[in-house]
Amino acid sequence: MSLTVRKMEETDVLAVQHLFARVGSAKTPNQIDSFVVVENEEGTLVGTVGLDKVLDLGLLRTLVIDSQKTHAMAAVEFIQLALAFAHSEGVNHVYALSSGKASLFEPLGFQQISKRLIPEEIKQLEHYQHISSIDDTIAWSYNCSHIV
Repeated sequence: MSLTVRKMEETDVLAVQHLFARVGSAKTPNQIDSFVVVENEEGTLVGTVGLDKVLDLGLLRTLVIDSQKTHAMAAVEFIQLALAFAHSEGVNHVYALSSGKASLFEPLGFQQISKRLIPEEIKQLEHYQHISSIDDTIAWSYNCSHIV
């Protein structure tokens, strides 16, 4: 199954809202320009992820995938596509936060790091401040320089 990633557009809002509702999330994206969407080969939206960008740094957030419309490995492929997209947008280093041990980050080349090592520019983002306050949050770091 082939997936493509692109910036979220106004015409995607309804489909993304339905996707968030299907997975039981009360929150939906409020900043269209900070989200990317993933489509399958039929052009059907199968997922979305937030990507906040500050200078050449990025923060992945709110990964949502429609498991009914895509295969089991879609989360891994989706994050790989989001990282490549971030790199194409000038992001050299991506950070992510997870509640508990997020087993899909390590195989993708993310390194678990101390929150103290996250740059202040990322720490100032609203999403970072909200998620980092959760007790079992783990910080992850990914260097985009090896993406071709």
